[in-house]
Amino acid sequence: MPQCPICKSEAEEIDLGLFDGAGFRCKRHGEFRVAGSVFKESRARTRQQWENALVLAERRAALGTRPLITTYDF
Repeated sequence: MPQCPICKSEAEEIDLGLFDGAGFRCKRHGEFRVAGSVFKESRARTRQQWENALVLAERRAALGTRPLITTYDF
């Protein structure tokens, strides 16, 4: 079962078709996407960094869309 990259709890991976990255449905963080470039970077990130990145992505997301965490959010 996939894990939420933020809190490491069990999460469902959402199929987003041709999207270059991964989508997640977490009980704590809801639905969000993570760009493939975030996973390709070898930098370790803390939970707080992930939490902050999600907040930035949520602020940037259009109403009714899933937030997208990118490398610029860290």
